[in-house]
Formats: sequence, structure tokens, C-alpha cells
Amino acid sequence: MAMPLKSLARSAFRAGREFLMIPEGELRAWAADRGLSHRQAQEAALEAGIFPECYERNFPSLSPAEQLRLLRGRVLVAGLGGLGGHQAELLARLGVGNLRLADGDVFAPANLNRQLLATRKTLGLNKARVAAERVRSINDALLVEALADFLRAGNLEPCLSGVEVALDALDTPAARRSLFAAAQEARVAVIHGAVSGVFGHVLTLMPGDQVGLAHLQAGGPEDAAAAPPGVLAPTVALVASLQVQEAVRLLLGRPPLYRGRLAHFDGETGRLEIMDLQ
Repeated sequence: MAMPLKSLARSAFRAGREFLMIPEGELRAWAADRGLSHRQAQEAALEAGIFPECYERNFPSLSPAEQLRLLRGRVLVAGLGGLGGHQAELLARLGVGNLRLADGDVFAPANLNRQLLATRKTLGLNKARVAAERVRSINDALLVEALADFLRAGNLEPCLSGVEVALDALDTPAARRSLFAAAQEARVAVIHGAVSGVFGHVLTLMPGDQVGLAHLQAGGPEDAAAAPPGVLAPTVALVASLQVQEAVRLLLGRPPLYRGRLAHFDGETGRLEIMDLQ
């Protein structure tokens, strides 16, 4: 007879606070005894207030209820190059449970300087499929959909269907504006990010927003010149991290930090400035 889940949990302490945790192997064995998937077992543990071992270091920043909310969260990552590769990695490690990863491009040697998922082994492979494989290797409880196609007006509607947040990791102004327009129509929040050289910015567009949309239509780092001055890996990682942090806030029902406000990082001075666009 399989043991009750709570009888397998252990007390753990972090930051002077006690919480319950269940080791990975015991959770998988418990699921197998009941004919459950690992995803179902993670949900059951979190519903019981128990952290699966793979999420224990998220405490106390996240409660079991918040971790469960992330596991049930739905995010589109639009573009799996520099920004998107980091975003997919961070979302997987946070335990965001439903990821739609879209990109029609393949990895090339020029991507090796900054794109997390670009390696000698992945050159020539589709970026979305590589990202999906990476996510599954981190956490097989996540549901991952790889869309090996470029986002455009004709396929944006199904890509946005059912998602709560879209992360903009696209690299052309036209593609981004198509995403913004489709997301407004679908009532989906978009967290925009852009990098040029050692500069980057982040901006959140909620359904119905016009202030931030008007700013982006006026241009940004990606519009500054026909030939941008290159993109460096540290700036890419920073901007992607800010975007994912904002996505977590939205998935947990918290107010966005960058709605109507541009978070601008200046790599020359090391400053992160928040500019009010109202």
C-alpha cells in the first residue's frame, strides 16, 4: 500500500523558517505507485503545502501556493535566440509549467557569443526545438510546445491562445510590432526587451495600454541604426532576467513594475534607470 504523501515529507529550514520538502526520488516513487505523472505528483505535493525537492530553494521567496501558481502558469517565449534562450532557461528553473517556445531560425556560429543555447552541438538546429529539449532536461514536469516557425501576422493568434504572458525576444521592429498588436487583440500582456551593444531596456504592455506602445512605435535600441554595434552576453542575460522577473510578478497576480515605465540599463555607467513614460 502506497504511503500518504505527507508522511514522506521532511521538515527543512531556510532563513529561520520551517517548511516541508519531499525528495525527488520519493515523489517519483509515490507517483508511480498511484499511476500519476511527475507533473501530477508535483501539483499534489504543492497543494498539500509541500515543496518538491527541485523547488525547495525557491522558499521563502515563493510559498507552496505561489509555486503551484507558477506550475500552472502559461507563457509564450517569442524568439529563442539571445534573450529567449535565457528566458526559457530561467522559466524552467523557476517551475513555470506551460511554455510555448516559438522561433523558425537555426543556430549559427555568430550566435555563440551570447546565446545560451548555442553550442557546437546545436549549430544548424532549430532554436525552438533545442530550447524545448533543454527545458525538458531541466524539469520533465513542465509542458513544453516547440513552434519551429517565425512569428508573423498569420500565426500569432494561435501562438497567443491560452497564454497569460508573452515574452518579447524578437529581433526586428516589424516582428515586435506584429506581436504587440496581436497581443493587444488577444488581451495578453507582453514584456518587451531589447539590447544594443551594452545598453538594454524592458517595458511591460498590459492589455489596453497605449503609452508604452506609442513609445515602442517611435523606436528603441533596435531601431537606432541599420547595423547595430553588436550585442554582448552580459547585457543579454541581464535584460532577459528582468523580463522573467516581471513575468513572475504577473503570473502571481502582482502589479507589473514596468508598465508605463521604461527600465533602461546603461552598461557604460552600470546604471539601471526607471523612466516614467506617462
